[in-house]
Amino acid sequence: MIDGISGRNRRGPNRRQILRGGAGLAGAAVVGTAAPLVAAGTASATVATSNHFSLSGSGGNPIWRATLHQPYWAMQSFAYDNVNSRVYFAQHRIGDSAGNNGDLWISQTDLSGNVLGTMALHGFGHGSSMGVEPTGSGTTPYLWIEGSDSDDNGAGEKLSRFRFTDGLTLEYTAPSITIYDRTPTISSFVKLPRPAIDPYTNRLLIRYATSDSASRVWRLAVFDMADAVAGRLSDGYRLVERAIPNNDELGLTTADQFQGITLCGQYAYLLYGGPGGPSYLVTLDLNDSGGSYYDKFETTAGASLPGREAQGTAIWLASGAPRLAFGFSSKTSGDPDTLDASVFYKSDFVS
Repeated sequence: MIDGISGRNRRGPNRRQILRGGAGLAGAAVVGTAAPLVAAGTASATVATSNHFSLSGSGGNPIWRATLHQPYWAMQSFAYDNVNSRVYFAQHRIGDSAGNNGDLWISQTDLSGNVLGTMALHGFGHGSSMGVEPTGSGTTPYLWIEGSDSDDNGAGEKLSRFRFTDGLTLEYTAPSITIYDRTPTISSFVKLPRPAIDPYTNRLLIRYATSDSASRVWRLAVFDMADAVAGRLSDGYRLVERAIPNNDELGLTTADQFQGITLCGQYAYLLYGGPGGPSYLVTLDLNDSGGSYYDKFETTAGASLPGREAQGTAIWLASGAPRLAFGFSSKTSGDPDTLDASVFYKSDFVS
C-alpha cells in the first residue's frame, strides 16, 4: 500500500453493469440533438444512465515518481492510448516569465512511466487537459489539446487535434504536420477549451469559459467522437451541456486550483488542489445542472510526495474495465528544481 491507496489489481465491473441504460458506444448517446439545445444555466438534454466511481474506493499506483522527458518542466495533464498501452503526458515550463508561453513537451511512455518518445509543441498553451484518440494497433494516436497561446496565463484559445509524431517540433503558427482546428462553435463558448476523451463511450468532453472576465463562468459540453473528429461541434450536435460549480459552490478555497477533468459515462470527474495543499476529486452528474455536484472527496494519494501538486486526470481501460486515473507532480530528492510524475487510480464503482 502506498499513501493509503491499495495496490490490488481489481477487476472492474463489466460494460453492462456500468452503462445500465446504454446500448453500444455512441449508442449510449442522447436524445434530442437535432435542434439547438437550451441555453445557459440548465443542463441540455440527457445522457444514458451509468454507474459512477467510488472516490473513496480501492485502486492502485501504476506510476511512481517517473522522470519525464524534460525534468525541469511540470507535468500538467496526461491521457491514455488504451489500444497500444501508452500514456501521453503534457509538460509546461514553470513560470511564464521564462519567455516560452505556450510551449509544451509531450512524453509518450509505457504504462509504468518509462519514456518511449517525445514531441515538442511551440505556441500552444498551458496543457491543463488533453485527450488521446487512438487510430489502431501499432499506430500513433491523435492528440487533442489547447492551441493558439494567449496572454491569459499562457493558456490556449483554441482546440487542436494532430497526430503524435516522435521527435517532431510542431509550431502552432507554422505547422509541419496538419493541425486540425476543433474549437467548439456552441453559442455559450467564448474561450479556453480543455478536452478530455471518454474511451468507454467514445465521447469528447470540452471544458470552456463562457466569458472573458476574471470572474468567468465555466461550463462543459459533450459530443460523440465521430462528430468531434468531423468538426461538428455546434449547438445541434451537443449531447449534453451543463455548468461547472465554482469553488464556493464546491466548498473549496481559492487556493484549491482546477487541475484536470475527465469523463466516463454519465459522470465527469474533476481534480482540484494547490502546491503542497490538499487535493480533491469531484464527481459531476452530466444530467444535473447549475452549481450542483454529486460527490467530493479529499484524496491522500501521494501524500508523502515532496512538493505534491495535483496534475491531470484521465480514464484508463484495463482488461476492458475503466479506471479513474489522477496524477501528481512532485520535486525530486536530488535537485529541488527538477520534477517527477506519479499516477494513481480508483477502480471501484458504486451500484
